[in-house]
Amino acid sequence: MATSPLSELELRRFNPLVRLRAHLVERMVRAKNRQAEATLRRIPALWAALEEYARGSSVTGASMSDYLTLYEQVRLRKPKEVLEFGTGFSTVVLAHALLANAADGGESGRITSMEEDAGWTATALGNLPADVKHLVEIVHSPKVDGFYKMFRGVQYTAIPERAYDFVFSDGPERHSLVNGDKLFDLDLINVVGKSESPIFALVDNHYLTFYVLQKVFGTRLARYSVRHRLMFVGPVSKHDLRHLRKEIFLPDLRIAGTVEFKLRMALDSEYQFD
Repeated sequence: MATSPLSELELRRFNPLVRLRAHLVERMVRAKNRQAEATLRRIPALWAALEEYARGSSVTGASMSDYLTLYEQVRLRKPKEVLEFGTGFSTVVLAHALLANAADGGESGRITSMEEDAGWTATALGNLPADVKHLVEIVHSPKVDGFYKMFRGVQYTAIPERAYDFVFSDGPERHSLVNGDKLFDLDLINVVGKSESPIFALVDNHYLTFYVLQKVFGTRLARYSVRHRLMFVGPVSKHDLRHLRKEIFLPDLRIAGTVEFKLRMALDSEYQFD
């Protein structure tokens, strides 16, 4: 189940209006999770598969709202190559959405599921329901620190080269192996940077990753949903990666008050090369 991004102790630092907004958001998110669970229960094969997977897993996974959104997006977009960062319950949801697409007469598709933990990779392989095993390739891949321009993140080392058209990002664990800093997930940017074709993506609840993705793609292509606590990215390809502008800080200067320097990025079409 998704949790609040801020604890009660942290919320006390904010003014009453911010605390009220946080409370209203929590109520909205809880209501959406209840509705999502009711909807998922009305898909008997998927719900049974989730219950079966839960019996062999100690990991609670994402929220019911996440699962339903994943299922609905795959049913809507009919992807052929699905890439998942972080194996778990979501793998089962993605696979059942692909099965439903095939039952409607479409292609079944394939899931490449990346997992950094060797022990969890083995557990996930053992727990995967028999009816979806032919759709899923679970790839064990350690994480490393990496960079995109000025942004430092973590990334998998061995993502197979495939024509991905749908990505779900919920991993790897985002602490740096170098110094323990909490970083962002770099993998989606890397995958998009190699793709001439459009990719849609869902990114799970991690605000630093959201921040970087909006800087790289802009708010039109990296849209955060408060209600879902997910970021919807796409359609994006390598042509949507933005460059750092040649910076002129004059607009940020304030004669009085605090000067806050802003990061500005631009698409190729907006970028003026000297």
